Amino acid sequence: MTRELSAPAQAPRTALHEDVVVLLLDALQKLANTGEVDAACRLAGKACVLLRQTSPGAEQRFNALLHRLARRLGPVGG
Repeated sequence: MTRELSAPAQAPRTALHEDVVVLLLDALQKLANTGEVDAACRLAGKACVLLRQTSPGAEQRFNALLHRLARRLGPVGG
């Protein structure tokens, strides 16, 4: 059974989308705080790729987190 969404039914989806973005950003930060910085960076990078075309604002937030966390990784190859 499929259900077609009308414009009014999609409005709450925007709020839900924002809530999920905030939840995932918080979870990735907490993951990094437990010492899993590399895993958090990899997941943030994957989120950037997934969101780049459909949600550029959310993509920028994950990208910013990725760059903040990447500084904690130290030099590449070192």
